[in-house]
Amino acid sequence: MFYDNLFGPWGPLVIIVIGVGLILIALLIFACFLTPGCIGYECFRKRRKEVKNVPLRTKNQEKENLKLSDVSYRSWRLGSLYENDNGTISENAGTSRDSFNSATAQCENVECSSTLNLIQTGKEKSQNKKTQEFPTELTMSLQYLPPCDDVITGKLVIGIEALCGLPPKQYNCTLEPYVALNIVRQSWSHRKRQKLHSFRTRGIRHTASPIYKETFVIANVRSQEAKDWILDIAVYDHDRYANHTELCSLKMSLRDTKKIFYSPEVHMFNYRMKPSSQEFGNILLAISYLPTAQRLTINIMKLRDVKFTPAVSSLEEFNPYVRVLMLNGRTGKKMKKKKTKFLHAVAQPEFNETLTFDLAVTQLDTVQFLVVLCSKVLPEGSTANISTDHASDSEDSVSSFRKSADVFIGKVALGKGVRGSTERLHWFSVLQNPRKLVTVWHTLK
Repeated sequence: MFYDNLFGPWGPLVIIVIGVGLILIALLIFACFLTPGCIGYECFRKRRKEVKNVPLRTKNQEKENLKLSDVSYRSWRLGSLYENDNGTISENAGTSRDSFNSATAQCENVECSSTLNLIQTGKEKSQNKKTQEFPTELTMSLQYLPPCDDVITGKLVIGIEALCGLPPKQYNCTLEPYVALNIVRQSWSHRKRQKLHSFRTRGIRHTASPIYKETFVIANVRSQEAKDWILDIAVYDHDRYANHTELCSLKMSLRDTKKIFYSPEVHMFNYRMKPSSQEFGNILLAISYLPTAQRLTINIMKLRDVKFTPAVSSLEEFNPYVRVLMLNGRTGKKMKKKKTKFLHAVAQPEFNETLTFDLAVTQLDTVQFLVVLCSKVLPEGSTANISTDHASDSEDSVSSFRKSADVFIGKVALGKGVRGSTERLHWFSVLQNPRKLVTVWHTLK
């Protein structure tokens, strides 16, 4: 035969080897197109991506509740968000040419509900509470001057030297920290603490590591009594628009510093302060943005677990209302402010009022909103029932420098550059879902 003449007696074997080799080569090429990482697989996948269109969600699918962990931190300018079959939000791998207008057009074509609830499970709540820790250190000095000749009494000199590493503000504005020092005595018989002395340093602006070098002197101090004293130190941030925020705190007993009573020299101490976890209740906010009208609406719905004491002495003096301030996120300057009507002696108030702000699309990246829970101080002899019938006072003058006599309870900041993770996610969800009312529970701090 032909292969006998070409290859001699080894002809059949050579033909079989060549056939097996061709089959192995074909299998390798086929496997290359199926194995990730190979050249054929990557080229085929890239071409298939270019041809394939992203399917929109069908009109008959029902919308489910969303979770905060499903919402991306990525800016809405980089791409639009679509929904998977399981009802959660995922990112579309689009190009940088996607804009806010394209996302708006897609939302118009797809029928979806007008409200959006971001629900937090117990695990997600615990994750949100794990905020970034800022190790704050306090440098202070203690000196005890013993009595002499029954004329000069004993003195305790407490010096607040400096602070280092304070946490930032909730919203983009400069810090103005000050130190509040309370000296209390533990009464073991009644298990209560009696406040003996109170001091406060000055506030220093534009710094997270202030240097105070202030001393406070307490006269008529006996060493036996002073050993039972407790220094309750708290660092606050002065807020001109809302309540002062407690940044960190420290409690130390003078019994642990016995050496100051045996030598009259100045003793220096460095302490690591504990981050503050003060909370004043929860507020339910529903926010939506209309890009065509360039209008942002904030619906103040209700509050729960409000801790109005010790800011207000009793429930009869608690007249709650909510004030919303629109701030410039870069300078911290107040741009607009509106507020709801106030209620009288309500522990769990429900407002259900909508406050509207004109907001251009170009301002969405820089503007921030500060929601403040306040208690109105009524003049003596006024009737609260008549006052509650008044409409919402939403036209306060922005340029007014008159200090409000009302009491601030707690606040929450919303915007792109705020510190809280839940607050940032709420803001991004509003921008990524135009014309929808996004409802979230927030913690007042």
